Amino acid sequence: MQTLSSSSTDSALMARPLRWLVAYLCVSGALYFLVTHVALGTVRLIQPSAIDAAVPILPATVPLYLSYLLVMPVLVWLGRARPWLLPAFFAGALATGICLVFHLFWPTEIVRPAADTGWLAWLHRIDSPLAASPSGHVALPVAITIVLAAQRQRIASVFAVWSVVLIATVLTTGQHFLVDTLWGCAVGLLAGAVTVMLARSRVNLRSMAMILLEWLCIVVTLRFALLLGNGWYDALAVVVIATRQHALFILYHDATHYHLTRRRSLNDFLINVAIGVPGTVPVEFYRPLHLAHHRHVGTALDPERRFLYQNQLWQFRPLDTVPLVRQLLGDALFINTLRTMRAYRAAGGKAPRPTMPLIAALLVWTAAGAVLVWLCPVRTLIILAVLWFGPLFTIGVLLQKLRSFAEHSGGPGATPGWLDWTYSWRVSWLGRIFVWPYHINLHLQHHRNPDVAWHGLPEQMRDDDLTLPGRHLGGLLWARAARRNET
Repeated sequence: MQTLSSSSTDSALMARPLRWLVAYLCVSGALYFLVTHVALGTVRLIQPSAIDAAVPILPATVPLYLSYLLVMPVLVWLGRARPWLLPAFFAGALATGICLVFHLFWPTEIVRPAADTGWLAWLHRIDSPLAASPSGHVALPVAITIVLAAQRQRIASVFAVWSVVLIATVLTTGQHFLVDTLWGCAVGLLAGAVTVMLARSRVNLRSMAMILLEWLCIVVTLRFALLLGNGWYDALAVVVIATRQHALFILYHDATHYHLTRRRSLNDFLINVAIGVPGTVPVEFYRPLHLAHHRHVGTALDPERRFLYQNQLWQFRPLDTVPLVRQLLGDALFINTLRTMRAYRAAGGKAPRPTMPLIAALLVWTAAGAVLVWLCPVRTLIILAVLWFGPLFTIGVLLQKLRSFAEHSGGPGATPGWLDWTYSWRVSWLGRIFVWPYHINLHLQHHRNPDVAWHGLPEQMRDDDLTLPGRHLGGLLWARAARRNET
């Protein structure tokens, strides 16, 4: 079997594996607690097979069953500072995510054997018969085993044995039936195979992990919107989805520079599937404009000056109250986007030429849309459309415009104390959520080193690089706040 090249891994993750482990445990733990304690829809009861009836219930195997909780911590401990950790971790997280999506939309349950005392009774008190299929206990170690075996790592045998132990103990504890384990194996094999293919294609797994995490957040938000049918929650969902769409567009910006993978067709296909097509801006359209922006930043040939702010009030200087409100409302109501489109067409701009990556991405989303139409009633389809396109064309546009305002100055000295065309910012966690995800706040460093992926930008900071405090963004936009900042 061909091994995975170490160059296909991302050493940035290896530097802080414990942080990623904690994030994984918190996110997956919270979601698994949810799906095992709340029935998110009509629960399908899984019936035991003849094989399940023949499997003995062995309470003494409960500790082995619970060893599942140690799979990822042991993986991180054994793989610290080793190049195989990232793809193995990615595969395990992907398998867990796939299982969670199934549990969110298609909840399942089994009837467990009665137990009044002992190990089984204790397990029944802390665990639930919900979220039965596919079995995450099986999918996780199987996915890790596939990736480690593809890399010809001896440690693969440890996780292979661990997979067998967990397959056996989910049955001997009565927590799952055979069909659950088979589906768990299928998910694990799928996650492992996908990871191997991505790694061999030199895909930046850290960026791909973030894309999938953003989509998981969106999917969970949509699931609760469909479940609750509450106007207040829908309003919150619009904000959450808009911020995650904005974050996806930052990763899209990174892929514009081929940082998702140097295999250009694959890079464009993946990012078009991730956000280019559902976000209505194929990367084939955006890339020429963005690269021209890098070449001509601050000049009359800069596409941002020619199109993005054409016939708008923003001219890289703080605005008074009424003009600023008009500018922001124009962004939030899609009016300024229409002005940008008119300016682009007036300058002879054309729609992107169809490419194979774009056509393939369109086919993927066409198939996904067909599945949704087949599975969902009309009301559900309308809700999904409103909760996707509503944020995309309103709050999402506003967030992208705010970020754009914060990226470039009106020239050296236009902002007191700032002598460059491009800004860098010191931002809080709140700023990262809404305006500056994925180190886009280090925009000066990005323009200086466009060949560096988003996660490498902090290392591009020089000792003499200045940064603006995020709280001064208001002063960049609003003349009154600017005067207050100066005093």
